[in-house]
Amino acid sequence: MSTIGWLRRFSFHSAGLKRISADLALIGAGAFITAISINTFIIPYHLLTGGVTGLAIILNYLFKVPVSLMILLINIPIFWWGYREINRRFLLYSLAGTFALSALLAMTKNLVPAPQIDLIMAAVFGGALGGAGLGLIFRAGGSTGGADIVAMVLKKRKNLGLGEVTFYSNLLVIAASLFFFPVNTGLYTIISMFVLGKTVDSVITGLNTNKSVIIISDQAAQISDQIIRELHRGVTFFAGHGAYSNTQKTVINCVINRFELARLKDIVVKIDPGAFMYVSDASEVLGKGFARW
Repeated sequence: MSTIGWLRRFSFHSAGLKRISADLALIGAGAFITAISINTFIIPYHLLTGGVTGLAIILNYLFKVPVSLMILLINIPIFWWGYREINRRFLLYSLAGTFALSALLAMTKNLVPAPQIDLIMAAVFGGALGGAGLGLIFRAGGSTGGADIVAMVLKKRKNLGLGEVTFYSNLLVIAASLFFFPVNTGLYTIISMFVLGKTVDSVITGLNTNKSVIIISDQAAQISDQIIRELHRGVTFFAGHGAYSNTQKTVINCVINRFELARLKDIVVKIDPGAFMYVSDASEVLGKGFARW
C-alpha cells in the first residue's frame, strides 16, 4: 500500500473512532440523565415509565427486585431475538445504552435526593428529564433496548410502525399498573409519558422550528429577488400549472426561521397582494444557513 493510501486509511479510521467515541459519550450522558430521572422523580413518587424499564419498575414495587438487574434480565431474550434482524450498529449502540442505564441506575440510586413536590410536578419533571436523556441516546443512534428493539424487528417482519409498537408497549405497562396500583399511578404515568415523548422529539429535532414557505404569484421574480436581498435566504422555483386559470405558474419555495416569517409576509404583500402563500413547520433543516450535517 502506498504512503498516501495508508494515510487516507488511517485518517478514515481516526475519523470513525472519533465519531464512535462521541456517540458513546452521548449515550453515556443520556443514560446518566435518564437514571437520575428514574431515581429522583419516578421511583420515589411511585410512578412508572414505558417499555421494559416500566415493567422492571413494576417488579421492583411488587417484589423489591433491583430495577437495574431486571432491565438486564428482561432485555437478554429481546436482544437474542433481534440480533439477526436489525442493523449491527444500532444493536451495539443499544447494548451500550442498556448496560449504561442499568449500571448508572445502580450507581445513582441515592445520588440526588427526591424533592418535596406534588405528584403532577414529579410526573412532569420526571418525564422531561427522562425524555432529555433518551433523546440524547436516540440522537447518537442507540436506544435502551426493550421496546425499541422489538419495534425495529416488527417493522422489518410485519411492517408495523415504530410509533405503534411504542404506543402499545406503553399501554401494556399502564394496563398492568391498574391491576396492582391505584388508578392515580396510571394517570400520572400517562402525563409523564406524554412529557417524555415531547421532550424526546425536541432533543432529536432541535428546539428551533423553521418554516417552509410556498408562494404562488405572477410576480415570482420580484418576490424571490427581495427574499434574497433582504432575508439572505435561498429560493427555489418550481413550474406549476393552475387548474382553475389553466395558466402556467412559477412556484416559490424557501425555508426561513420563525423570526423571519413576518418580514417575508411584508415582502410578499407589498409586491403582490393577490399572491397565494402557505406556511408549514420544518422540524429539522440541514444545510447552508441552518444546522450542520
